[in-house]
Amino acid sequence: MKIAKKILKWGGITLLLLIIAMIAIPFFFKDTIKEKVIEMANENLKANIGLQDVDISLFKNFPKARVTLNDFVLVNKEPFVGDTLFAAKHIDVTLSIKDLLAGNYNLLGANVKDASVYIHLNKEGEGNYDIAIPSDKPEEESAPIKLDIQRYNVENLKFTFKMDDGNLFMEVADIYHSGKGNFAEEVLDLDTQTKANLTFAMGKSTFMKRVPITLQAILGIDLKNQKYTFKQNKATVNRLDLVFDGFIQLLEEGQHYDLTFSTPTNSFQNFLALIPEEYSKSIENVKTTGNLTLKGFAKGDMVGDKIPTFGLEMYADNASFKYPNLPKTVRDITIDLKVNNATGITNDTKVNLNKFTMSIDQDHFSARANVSNVVVNPFVDMAVKGTINLANLSQAYPISLNKKLAGILRADIATQLDMKSVEAKNYQKIKAQGNLSLSQFVYAGEEFVKPFHIDNLNVAFNPSHIGLSKFDARTGDSDLHLTGTIDNLYGFAFRKEILKGNFNLSSNKLVVNDFMQPATESSAPAKQETKEAPKANKTSTKEAAIKVPAFLDCALTAKANTVLYDNLKLSNVSGKLIIKDQKVTLENLKSDIFGGNIALTGDVSTKEKVPTFDVDLNLNRLNISDAFTQITMLEKIAPIAKAVQGKVNTVINVKGNLKNDLTPQINSISGDLFAALIDSKIDSHGSPLLSALDSQFTGLNLANLNLKDVKAAVDFEDGKVKIKPFTIKYKDVAIEVAGSHGFDQQMNYKLTFNVPPQMLGKEAEGLLAKLTPENQKKINNLPVVATVGGTFKKPQVSTDAKAVVKNLATQIAKNQINNLTAKGTDALQKALGGKTSSGTASEITKTVGGLMKNKDSTMTKVKEKAKEEAKKEAKKQIGNFLRGLGKKEGEE
Repeated sequence: MKIAKKILKWGGITLLLLIIAMIAIPFFFKDTIKEKVIEMANENLKANIGLQDVDISLFKNFPKARVTLNDFVLVNKEPFVGDTLFAAKHIDVTLSIKDLLAGNYNLLGANVKDASVYIHLNKEGEGNYDIAIPSDKPEEESAPIKLDIQRYNVENLKFTFKMDDGNLFMEVADIYHSGKGNFAEEVLDLDTQTKANLTFAMGKSTFMKRVPITLQAILGIDLKNQKYTFKQNKATVNRLDLVFDGFIQLLEEGQHYDLTFSTPTNSFQNFLALIPEEYSKSIENVKTTGNLTLKGFAKGDMVGDKIPTFGLEMYADNASFKYPNLPKTVRDITIDLKVNNATGITNDTKVNLNKFTMSIDQDHFSARANVSNVVVNPFVDMAVKGTINLANLSQAYPISLNKKLAGILRADIATQLDMKSVEAKNYQKIKAQGNLSLSQFVYAGEEFVKPFHIDNLNVAFNPSHIGLSKFDARTGDSDLHLTGTIDNLYGFAFRKEILKGNFNLSSNKLVVNDFMQPATESSAPAKQETKEAPKANKTSTKEAAIKVPAFLDCALTAKANTVLYDNLKLSNVSGKLIIKDQKVTLENLKSDIFGGNIALTGDVSTKEKVPTFDVDLNLNRLNISDAFTQITMLEKIAPIAKAVQGKVNTVINVKGNLKNDLTPQINSISGDLFAALIDSKIDSHGSPLLSALDSQFTGLNLANLNLKDVKAAVDFEDGKVKIKPFTIKYKDVAIEVAGSHGFDQQMNYKLTFNVPPQMLGKEAEGLLAKLTPENQKKINNLPVVATVGGTFKKPQVSTDAKAVVKNLATQIAKNQINNLTAKGTDALQKALGGKTSSGTASEITKTVGGLMKNKDSTMTKVKEKAKEEAKKEAKKQIGNFLRGLGKKEGEE
């Protein structure tokens, strides 16, 4: 019992110490391993390394240790600065605890998760993977890393390959790969499972996009000779099965290939399997006839610029297929395709589609194409001939179109061209001949509000250019008729260059809204909205937008009988449009509208996020009330024009931003306007402002304004219109106008009315009554300033008329005293006879009293010219006059 207790005691202590050690060891070795990894990388690699953390566990794989590198990254230096050669979220390796403690790194297993590899070859042929620093140490002195891996896994790896020379791009994404085998042996069988998605592009053409691939293979590995042999294997490209035979061997520089591949079955269904599922849909129940042969090989070394010779053949004869839920069959299918390279020089690769044919119902289509000199200067020899009923395509093949597509396409075209001639625009070296026509075409898609119809389209191909002899189209209420020439269809088709041409456009009726893109709304169900959803919902509807195509560089001479734009109707429209760089330049665009005509030059650009315009308009003899009420921009600039009837000549220079429907954003516009009225008159009832001004003066009726030869100029910017001062006349009254208003209709104007005293009311009339007709004629028109605020609908008008009347009283008193001075007592007494109203009398009393008090010099002159008795009498009469002013009218 004592021995058992001792065993348990010491065993427990030992186990506790072991557990403590297993917990403590990772903390002691964690920093050491991290430093070792970074040290080894810096000593051996021309790259920057990053490592977030290192975790060590002795429990998960006991009696093995697991070492995890977290957020490991390897970033290139010159000449590939910025390239991330390798990155991984997690790298797990397993090794024995003994090797870990001894500092030996004999890897028994590995797992990589969420990683990426980026291989980049520049135009000089340098690769970003060449980061190893040459070592002077003998190989046996290198760091002791061994691979005794028995199982490894790669989870979610993305491999990217980019070659600048030739603009080649390949991406293998979503890689899930596992393998098991004993790497401790020099010769082993490695059992692998792989799946991924493949994308391949060259130049501006994408040949494969996320095509799913899988590989189940047992690879015979000879580690000593670096030879990898395909044994039992099955590869799947999309849904096409392939079997490989042969081997790949690594050389000191490059690889040696001796491979063949073929399909395990010869069913024509294999051809459909090559097409991505998003285009071909499910092919399991598709009925096919005929066979398909697909096979290929690669043999030779890949070293430097040399590649293995290779060949690929695809052949089908008299094949057909029919989808179970579609009514029509694609038949008479012939495919004869060969791709080969017999020299190992990439440029010698040849692609020969010797024959391709197909029929749907009575329509038959054939094509051939040969491509050579693929790297240096690709040469294409191509011909197509046949008829395709576009409506039949969706009835025979599951095209993913939620839209209507119909029409008859006929083609008989042959062409020979090389890409250098296309790039240099030496189109005379391109051989092209034939015709293409399209009739009864209908397309209903999200690009158009209403279905787009092409009734007839005829294109003739010749070596110098492409001739568009007919293009008759319609959509909604609009019709289009085009003829012209296209100068670089080949550059547009093969190099995605700008499409250039010259065209003539005619139309009976064009409705701009017919060519607008429809609004799109959020598809989120209303019941899933959160409390903040209503705010987001305000912007969930995207406004319709018109964009000038970026691929166009052409001139268009246009003529249309009627154009409907916004709420405007334009007639007899003609002019020239130059379309380039997402901008339309308008040259001498003319139109009849509002009983007159408009001439317009300038440009409209949709290149930036917010469209802009900058135009000059010349409006000739336009009906004023129509133009300034139906054109929002003119209405904001001159709201008062609504009260004018007649014609106007106007020159407008304006620029600003446009809304998505290409109508001006009013608050963004700026420019200037000059207008001259013709045969015009006022309708004061149409303007609250004119009515308010009429009420300020006796006998004023602005409906009788003289608008002959009236001219006005304004500047506008930031939503504010500034009037340059001008003068108009009402009978003999000159009215000077100056001030400004905003697009919000708020006014800040000053109008100076040079009016006769009779228009200033009863007080002014009473003053004038005290003067002789001769003296009344000497009273000039008086300037009265009217201050105008408020809005055009609710104006606020005030004047300085009272001050003017006061000044008038002063003027009359001065005249009376001057008359007295000149003519003596009798004249003054006679001039002061009669009665006046008390209000006016009070003003004259104060005025005359002041003058008498302060004008000693005047009285001295009177004394010198009159007798002493006349002086006394004059004073007496003045006193009587002043006392008489205090009496009310009718009093004695």
